[in-house]
Amino acid sequence: MPENHDGVGRVPHWVRRAAAVADHLADELVEEMRTGGTQARHDLHRGLARGVRALSRPAPALAAFLHDLEHPPAHLDPDILDRGSDAWFTHPGWVHAIALSAGSLVEVYRCPSIAAALAATGPLLNTAGTRLDATGQWVNSALLPGALRPGREGYVATAHVRLVHARARTAALNGGYDPAVHGLPVNQADLLRTWLAFTHTSFRAEAMLGYTWSEAELGGLYRYWQHIAHLLGIEPHLVAHLSGPAAAAEAGRQLAAQRQDPVAVEADALTRHTIEAVAGTLQAQLGLSATVGRPLLRALVTLFHTDARDRRSPARLLHPALTALRPAVGLGYRWQSRPARRAALIAQNLDLTRAYVHSLDGRHRAR
Repeated sequence: MPENHDGVGRVPHWVRRAAAVADHLADELVEEMRTGGTQARHDLHRGLARGVRALSRPAPALAAFLHDLEHPPAHLDPDILDRGSDAWFTHPGWVHAIALSAGSLVEVYRCPSIAAALAATGPLLNTAGTRLDATGQWVNSALLPGALRPGREGYVATAHVRLVHARARTAALNGGYDPAVHGLPVNQADLLRTWLAFTHTSFRAEAMLGYTWSEAELGGLYRYWQHIAHLLGIEPHLVAHLSGPAAAAEAGRQLAAQRQDPVAVEADALTRHTIEAVAGTLQAQLGLSATVGRPLLRALVTLFHTDARDRRSPARLLHPALTALRPAVGLGYRWQSRPARRAALIAQNLDLTRAYVHSLDGRHRAR
């Protein structure tokens, strides 16, 4: 994507425009549902599960929203939906948990505009654990084979995430968020930052832990995530060219040109609470005590988000150890994922993922 600076702070035109655009289809649906009552919720549920044609008289905003979901842009490959996420399931769940939390979520929290929107929507810290569970449930359900096809669990879950973003926009604007400072809340630039956090940042974090994918596998994952971008309401021109780490890194660099306030204090607090929640997950999955897990996760956060070559960075203490361990970890991973073993490994991790998603769904219903 060409930079085309506007001369104001050297921010690319596309970044400035993206910060001024939200998601009018989702916003209009949220407003329509606000007065639609039980029937509106029923129609949304039925429409997501069975399609807009299953509704005899859909309300205008709902019809437009469902039509958008059901008509992906031409650059997306529908055939990738069935097996395009297979590579994801060659890595163990605890690696994903670390990468998605210490990598992706922390990256999202570090964005001042997103932190400001979160702060304006209500108490942050009381919901950190809930947000972590919701993120894990959404990402894992969306990556299950075939799950992004209309009516399937990942498709429905991602559509609901899109509506959560729309509700957050309304709440932020009513809660003191200043669009003159950061642009519209949860704008297209923020959505792209979030998408990059769950792709580029997460994939890079897993590689730092010694778990890598081939260039072809990475390309497949990026193309799969482009379907998720569509369902999230991200404008196609922002992601159509992001088919690998180089393009993703460049998009992140251009987004970073948008001058913002320093990282909000809320981001540090959210990071601490996220680390606490993930430490519990690691204890359950690996038997790693929280007294070990917490400092390890704090060090990984620093490693993932700072330059380990900086002598002032605490990551410099962890980086040599990970560098030394990475060949052994990589060798073990390659042995586990060798062609003769790969199908069984994927099947095993798929079963574990389905059980994890089911457990979170049960926990959500119990609340």
